[in-house]
Amino acid sequence: MADLVDLTRKIRALLDKAENTSYPPEAEAATRKATELMARHRITEAMLVTDPGPTRMPPRVTTRTIAVSRGPYVAARTSLLAGIAGAFGVRMVYATTWEGRRCELLGIEADLEAVDLLYTSLLLQASVAAAHETVPRGQTAVAWRRGFLLGFADTVARRLDEIMRDAVDEAERVATSSTESSTTSVALVLADREARINEEYTRRYGRVASGRRPRPVLANAHARGTHAGHRADLGRRAPVEGSRGQVGRGDR
Repeated sequence: MADLVDLTRKIRALLDKAENTSYPPEAEAATRKATELMARHRITEAMLVTDPGPTRMPPRVTTRTIAVSRGPYVAARTSLLAGIAGAFGVRMVYATTWEGRRCELLGIEADLEAVDLLYTSLLLQASVAAAHETVPRGQTAVAWRRGFLLGFADTVARRLDEIMRDAVDEAERVATSSTESSTTSVALVLADREARINEEYTRRYGRVASGRRPRPVLANAHARGTHAGHRADLGRRAPVEGSRGQVGRGDR
């Protein structure tokens, strides 16, 4: 438990640095390092269950709710959260009511915490990056910012997947080269974990409709957001899966 507390503090410190620096390369390095720490911890936690020593129970599948509010940027915020969740093997549904949109995440508690931390940090970084962009003449600020944030979210999701795949590949290489290595595949262990989450997802929510496609966005704004997402130096994953109510990434 102490090790986990220390790790969480280190990750929070790195994300704080990324959010507060005015030097983009420093933000990139800090955010990527935090994400890599999360990825390695996720793999280590999953592999502990396969330890032939003292009996270990698989971590419980649980839920966490995150409000993404309302307004013209709700699709971008939902997309960003979905991409981060997907990279960590977390399933997501959402419902939109008069109070705004609420996303329910389903997964392992440590993964839910990682998703929450990254979402909060990256949303802030995306908002700051968007605020520094000049809206081209003839385009509205809302449409421009919406396209920018969706481009950022799409790129972050893709790059997060890359980081996760790299972490799994590295863990497999270390296990293979170790003289005390287990024959258990990291990828298979994570696949089994994902299968348990999917089973619980189906039990709780049944068949969920896919989301509506986002409304068209400004191509130049999306391109600028994509560029900013590359500077954030993160993730990759598929878009959000839906909800009991409105589903997917479309705006209200």
